[in-house]
Amino acid sequence: MPHFPSSDSPMRPPGGPMLPDAAAIVPAHTARGGAISVSADGEVEELAPEEALRLIEREPVMLVHAGFTARRIARGRAFREAGPHVLDLLELFAFVHPAQPCLPTATGLARALGIEAGESAEAQAMMLREAATRMLSTLQSPAFPDRPSAARTAWRMAEGGWAWGPGVLAALRDALGREGKPPALRGFDIWNELPEWEECAPRPPAGSLPVSEADARARLTELAGADAESRPGQADFAGIASLAFAPRNAAGEPNVVIAEAGTGIGKTIGYIAPASLWAARNKGTVWISTYTKNLQRQLDQELTRLFSDPAEKAEKAVIRKGRENYLCLLNFAEMADRAALGGGAATIGLIARWAKASRDGDMVGGDFPAWLAARLGGLTGRTGLTDRRGECVYTACPHYRKCFIERAIRKARRADIVVANHALVMRQAALDQAMGPATGPAAPDKTKPAEAAGGAQDDAPGGREARSRFVFDEGHHIFDAADSAFSASLSGLETAELRRWIRGAEGQRGRRGRGIEERVGDLIAEDKLAGEALATALSAAAALPAPGWAARLNDGAPRGAAERFLALVRQQVYARSEDGDSPFSLEAETAPPIDGLDSAAGALDDALKRLAAPLRLIADRLRAKLDDEADDLDTSTRIRIDAAARGIDRRVRILIPSWRSMLGSLNAATPEAFVDWFSIERLFGREM
Repeated sequence: MPHFPSSDSPMRPPGGPMLPDAAAIVPAHTARGGAISVSADGEVEELAPEEALRLIEREPVMLVHAGFTARRIARGRAFREAGPHVLDLLELFAFVHPAQPCLPTATGLARALGIEAGESAEAQAMMLREAATRMLSTLQSPAFPDRPSAARTAWRMAEGGWAWGPGVLAALRDALGREGKPPALRGFDIWNELPEWEECAPRPPAGSLPVSEADARARLTELAGADAESRPGQADFAGIASLAFAPRNAAGEPNVVIAEAGTGIGKTIGYIAPASLWAARNKGTVWISTYTKNLQRQLDQELTRLFSDPAEKAEKAVIRKGRENYLCLLNFAEMADRAALGGGAATIGLIARWAKASRDGDMVGGDFPAWLAARLGGLTGRTGLTDRRGECVYTACPHYRKCFIERAIRKARRADIVVANHALVMRQAALDQAMGPATGPAAPDKTKPAEAAGGAQDDAPGGREARSRFVFDEGHHIFDAADSAFSASLSGLETAELRRWIRGAEGQRGRRGRGIEERVGDLIAEDKLAGEALATALSAAAALPAPGWAARLNDGAPRGAAERFLALVRQQVYARSEDGDSPFSLEAETAPPIDGLDSAAGALDDALKRLAAPLRLIADRLRAKLDDEADDLDTSTRIRIDAAARGIDRRVRILIPSWRSMLGSLNAATPEAFVDWFSIERLFGREM
């Protein structure tokens, strides 16, 4: 249990925040490593690398970014990671100023706090105590926003051994109320403090008013400002780009402009000018598709010229990303529960502070601190907190009304400008093509307004009219994105993922992994036919790779139709490859197949056929339920049923048929315009 420092505690100075009696340490500015240490009394000491590393390992020292500091001190020497006793000022900054940018260095911290850092290591070490004093003083101020919430989170972090816990609690002590501690289970429950998103009727179809070249040039002048230098090339670009927003004259014949601009022309604001005019005149949405996160950030800054009022910008300009980018509150809740049982409370607390302050909950390219992501384990760690493929339960989630993903979807549907990446835009286009026209309860003319706005319909073909105008920047990357979106991969990872989507985590620790039974079981509980199909699908999915499949392939002990096929593919690649010992990926032609591969492909094809049939029946029964019980189902249940049916459809109408097509083509001649091959993908020499 955390304790409050007493007046004679080493947390000092008097009259101000309670500071730890700990040395401040920064890496020495030398090639040989080492560090400069400044004690609480101001004594400066130069430390050799080994001495400094021992100090970090054993003593509660103040520093900025424990991992980076230790590496800079060690300069190639072996060292142990700093323990929880280290007072990392980045953690304190993330708590006091969540979702605010800060470079993970002493200089970056000083700049973020408006403190003079100095250039010498000694000056920077002395600055660290000033930085700690300033941040703890900020917490003490009655003007600090939502002090009770911060105090509750700090208490839970301190319970878990957070080094800054006592000092932060001392600064926030009066915010904990009479009991001097938060109610049970409070502190990490961010869903109780996040606002709910609002349900709005979908926008009516956009108009078709054109944007003239003259109007585009005038809007460009307005956005650039009266004092901007004259750029004839930029004005010409804006004028030409306006032609893409002319109304169509025939079905299936959109107006397309392919424009190239040299460096320095200013093409970004050049296409924003006509795009913003079209959106305003026609009450529609223009999607700007990019490839790099840097361009997305640039567009975000440029759109401030268009919408100078932050509230207006938040409503009319949205950066839209895939679900895998956003914090999933259900995943966070489960991780917070594990932290309460021991370990990781400080990290969970910092994520909680960030989530309450974040603009949009984007953990990958948004305002989530990169150094904190590294602590989670980089991409792997973040994946545990974001929405993994197929796991969203939509309205069945207790945090659905607070969901960052659902909020982003709704904002995008009512925005004038939506910035997205090529992968998301191409994925939506692929679904539009593969799923065909919207029919049944998901079709716009049969959907209630609240349901049409629901996130469960995000990728439904019926929403294509909301994505009728596009600007593709960094267009030379569209082909790669299209290849990924319109292609399929018959691989161990993909087939194992389908098994997990159907059967759940199957006992794997640390994965929620809700299977299809958890997602739709209660929806079809009274439907005997659907229940039998569910049991059949669960049994048929056993033919797909089970947890541990990669190790079994490596050991030559495959189980099930999919693993046996993959084992033979692996054998053929190694047999035909000239670089089997290479750390890079391997490839081999598919013909002629080795002994047994044809029959293994046929067995897998039969297994996939047996799997698709019951899944298709479940989707049909869910849609029948929507029709038969239309007057009795509430909106949230309708959205959930529709989402479940479409999720199954994507797998039985797109994914499984593409796999079966590949298997069936192994004995057929390869068309002249195509190349067939098997491959073993490797990362750092290890098979993926």
